[in-house]
Amino acid sequence: MRKKKTVVPHEISATMSSLATGGACVGTITQPEELAGKKAFIHGTAPGESVTAEVTFSKKSFVNARLLSVLQPSPDRITPRCPVASECGGCDLQHIHLAAQRSLKVFMVEDLLRIHGGVTARDGVSLLGADLPGFDYRRRMSFHLNREGAFGLYRKLARSIVEIDSCPIATATINHFLRENIALVKACAPEIETVTVEDHDGAVHLALEVHPRNESAMSTLSTKPEFKELCARFQNLQVNYRHKPIFRVIERAEGAPPVGHFSQNNRAANDLMLEYIISHVPTEAVTDLYAGAGNISIPLALAGKTVTAVELDPHLVEFGTHRAAQSGVSERLRFFSMACEKWIEQHAPETSIVLDPPRSGALEVCQRLDSSKSPWVLYVSCYPPTFARDVQVLVDRGYELIVVKVLDMFPQTYHSELIGILRPKSPTV
Repeated sequence: MRKKKTVVPHEISATMSSLATGGACVGTITQPEELAGKKAFIHGTAPGESVTAEVTFSKKSFVNARLLSVLQPSPDRITPRCPVASECGGCDLQHIHLAAQRSLKVFMVEDLLRIHGGVTARDGVSLLGADLPGFDYRRRMSFHLNREGAFGLYRKLARSIVEIDSCPIATATINHFLRENIALVKACAPEIETVTVEDHDGAVHLALEVHPRNESAMSTLSTKPEFKELCARFQNLQVNYRHKPIFRVIERAEGAPPVGHFSQNNRAANDLMLEYIISHVPTEAVTDLYAGAGNISIPLALAGKTVTAVELDPHLVEFGTHRAAQSGVSERLRFFSMACEKWIEQHAPETSIVLDPPRSGALEVCQRLDSSKSPWVLYVSCYPPTFARDVQVLVDRGYELIVVKVLDMFPQTYHSELIGILRPKSPTV
């Protein structure tokens, strides 16, 4: 006998309660009656609001839904500065007051640690940098081109492009680049599919990513007058083929940073993070895993620490070594180009440990850290779910989570930077 298909009601009413990973808020369905009590994830809402929404996806324990109307708005709801904030996938929270955004992020991290990690921080979870600016902060932006030359950012939960000619979270340098060069960039379609613009101390560094399914892209691109004009305007320009996990550089000015590779996006927040880290490292020797180009390693060395920096990406290692020499800390800072998982497997460092992994986290490294040898771990994370997972592993291996700081590195989005400090558990008497 064929199982009767369950019909999911098209429209729901819900009361929203908290911010969820992914940028939506989560609430409880109140109507229709057959779905009452079920969770609903709805973008564009705020905790405390009563809303109506259209169901777009349904599972046994929750639904995803598209906001239709706000019946009772939150007192924290504001008008977004950006006219396409509700469409563009770049920002999740422009409709919520900045101070409220930051409180929601702290609560979200507390819940993730407690529910998914099964741990609490001894000295709690708190905000670092309450007065950081909410706009004009982003120093690196990746824009997209389609074959017809539409230029902008991806739409929320889609791969179509929302066309823009400026972005309120980008620095003035990046927005000036857009105003002056957007016509030249659009003319590089369909050979180019991604344009990464980075602001390094007010100078634009540019990376154009060749469409990987267009075999003649490079030869065609090189004949375009608009591409030649971009090359003439920007000395620090490179063209990349997309070969994961790293880019193969076709052209890059000598001494320029490897554009499109990892770097911290928010200068003011990054400076505050480094100040916090330097003031809390208790030992003279430090091992910095997932070190990038030395964002944390070089300031630690400048503060007098002896640092071992481990990073897989050879372009970042090369640039970090160059920066260390420029900073005069080469004697106190040594880079190793290898996977951190392999490094920690081959070594048992008796130093303080700094972890700053990508979104995927540092599970294999955490599974090998020894609390009897490494007396202090500082974990910097841009993704709370993997942070919670890895902290649980460290707790199981004899560490105690002392404190977590939530740094709003990415205002107007659900993302934040977490700084967690762990130490070996005190022996019980």
